[in-house]
Amino acid sequence: MTALQNVLIWAFIARVWTLPQGDNYLRYDGHKVLRSVPATEEQRSFLREMLNGDCEVMKFPKGEGRPVDFLCPPEHVQKVEELIRQQNMSSEIIVHDMGEIIREQETPRNRVLRQADSMNWDDFQRYAAIVAWMEELAAANPGFVQLIDMGRSVEGRKILALKIGLSPLGAKTRAIWIDGGIHAREWIAVSTASYIGNQLVQTFKKNAPNDCKEKDVLGVDWYLAPLLNPDGYEFTHTDDRLWRKNRQAAPAGSSCAGVDLNRNWEVIGYGLGASTNPCSETYQGTSKASEPETQAVANTFKKFQDNIRIYVSFHSYGQYWLTSWGYTRTLPEDYDKIVNLARKGVEASKCINPSRDYTVGSAGKIFYIAGGASDDWAKATAKVPYSFTIELPGGPTGFVIDKSEIIPVGNEMWAAMKEMAGEAARHPLGPDTSIPEQERKL
Repeated sequence: MTALQNVLIWAFIARVWTLPQGDNYLRYDGHKVLRSVPATEEQRSFLREMLNGDCEVMKFPKGEGRPVDFLCPPEHVQKVEELIRQQNMSSEIIVHDMGEIIREQETPRNRVLRQADSMNWDDFQRYAAIVAWMEELAAANPGFVQLIDMGRSVEGRKILALKIGLSPLGAKTRAIWIDGGIHAREWIAVSTASYIGNQLVQTFKKNAPNDCKEKDVLGVDWYLAPLLNPDGYEFTHTDDRLWRKNRQAAPAGSSCAGVDLNRNWEVIGYGLGASTNPCSETYQGTSKASEPETQAVANTFKKFQDNIRIYVSFHSYGQYWLTSWGYTRTLPEDYDKIVNLARKGVEASKCINPSRDYTVGSAGKIFYIAGGASDDWAKATAKVPYSFTIELPGGPTGFVIDKSEIIPVGNEMWAAMKEMAGEAARHPLGPDTSIPEQERKL
């Protein structure tokens, strides 16, 4: 085969990979995102009941006066607007055509299965590029990067993590865990986690701190798992940009696939605020930890839990720094300590971008009750002292955010993670003793 033939073949393959996915790719043409701000608990309850089935809730924070966003197909918009008016409420259309927005944000690069040498943060990367990049980092930096194969997804994809660090205190070195992409459509979570991984590698490669913050970074180990839901993430590139769950087959009696991996963890509160309906976006699965993705991450995490002092899970959207608990509105006994560290993280990110504000507080109080989530599992089951879910910024349409935000958001969170390192290095090893016994039981 000549060099020219080889180039032509690869050009053809790239072209095929960049083509739209035909009838399988959900277009969302005419779908609108509406926003309504309930003033009372009765109005909140009305919205939640009304939206069940007709529209998909995109953001539903707890409390009166907070905006609720929901995506409606064109045939339901007029009816929903009228029902809202009948309750003496108002609504506004903040996105007139979700399909058009998705097409504007897509580029040919989103369709190409790139390799490690093309890994960058100028665009959102596909699963194959992320995996190749992680494998290459470990191969090129054996002194401080270790590749961890956590297991396989429903469709057989690798679920990988990196351990990045020099373990300065050996087995007594404190650690931080960062993950992203447990919800498939939250692309900014995946890019932010991987961006931080790249910053970590560069910092350890240099191994010459410029300031105390970088010294703190070098003083702990980092576990980084940027993509916990690889099947769902790939599905958002090929079939449905707004897919949330994994790709588990529909259970008997249902035609709806997928489990919400952030309602599937084996932890106190499993099932609360989740759904037993497989067609729901918050379907909890057939049982606790039923999904191979959940099992793979939990089994890996347990090996290092006595060293991991801080757990961070990136999500989107809304700009919230959420603390324990999610399964109840009751605050943990060490809430003040937890929220103080969260505020330090927010302040560090604001030093990079003063215009970016995050709401800080417990997930159960700020949002709806959500049991079976990874952050509750990290604190209640793995007994990690600090556990955070960070809802990153979204675009004007919510989950679909412009690629130009990848590096700015990454830099903001990199500054916040430096703040986490200082606290992790100081915190005692072993199970967190601040958790009451009743909160440790499954």
